[in-house]
Amino acid sequence: MLVSMKGLRLATILLTAAFVLIAYLGAVSFPRADAKDVGADVVDSFLHKLSTGKPGGLSTWASNALSVLSKRETTQNKLEVFANDAKFINGLASWMLPVAVRNALPDFFIAWFRNWIFGVVVYAVVGALWAYYVYFCFGKKYFKDGNVPTIRDMAEQVKVTMLAMPGYALLPTVTEYVVEKGYTLAYPRVDDIGLVKYMGLFFVYMAVVEFGVYWSHRSLHWGWGYKYLHVTHHIYNKEHTLSPFAGLAFNSLDGCLQGLPYSLALFVVPMHFLTHLVLMFVTGIWTTNIHDCVDAGVEPIMGAGYHTIHHTTYKDNYGHYFIFMDWIFGTLITPEEYEAKLKKEKTKMI
Repeated sequence: MLVSMKGLRLATILLTAAFVLIAYLGAVSFPRADAKDVGADVVDSFLHKLSTGKPGGLSTWASNALSVLSKRETTQNKLEVFANDAKFINGLASWMLPVAVRNALPDFFIAWFRNWIFGVVVYAVVGALWAYYVYFCFGKKYFKDGNVPTIRDMAEQVKVTMLAMPGYALLPTVTEYVVEKGYTLAYPRVDDIGLVKYMGLFFVYMAVVEFGVYWSHRSLHWGWGYKYLHVTHHIYNKEHTLSPFAGLAFNSLDGCLQGLPYSLALFVVPMHFLTHLVLMFVTGIWTTNIHDCVDAGVEPIMGAGYHTIHHTTYKDNYGHYFIFMDWIFGTLITPEEYEAKLKKEKTKMI
């Protein structure tokens, strides 16, 4: 049974909250990695069970995997914990590389490869499901004839995104490197500060991110930033050219600049690093949401109704998740205000 578009929006919010909760519950402790890549070993073990045709052994594999994941690191210092966590997460993607290759490559490249693969998977899966839901399930209800983007338009957006994705992957990779060197205020375990402080600092962190993304986005509408970078994204300026796949169709430098506040905030606000990393990918889901042109009216969230206006006026609604920054700095226009403005202009022409 199909749910309403408003239900889909609310589901997106809940999904985001779930990711953050997982970042707390699942990552309070990552395993001790020592000299080997635990994540890759776990995946390799799983694939071996499948290839040997012994499904009964999978239960043992699952138990071992859960045991590894549940180990609480209490003896290593913070930087060592960061490094070991990275090795484990890297293993979730590095198993695709030959053992000799992944053993020879530096950790930085493995982290970049992981972020690239994760980015492609999140973009492709979420974009495809979202497009199917919006256009095939509810297309006739929410779009007038001719307003649904063509397969060709969406394919072009996918092409632009795939070319930019290797560049996008550099931002979380460089950030992780800086964190592992101890240059930020990031911390590896929620238990390091306690749940109450974690939640309080999380909201402070997101406020800093909202401010940073607003001004980063707004500045990309000025001069050379728009002419040489952001214009790539703003060629999608009509309802029939915007789609969930347009969400990451940027020049790669443009995309990194808009994501940079997530990284810079780590220098001024103590933040649980895995939560930060999850939020980087949640942003990819969110940007899919706000480019489908369907207004679900879930203020104060900066939903698709607001962002579609941004793509048509070029000077309003620069915000990230919420409308507050646009309200504070005088660039907010609601869908209702925009419709009234269009009607007024249309009346003057008559």
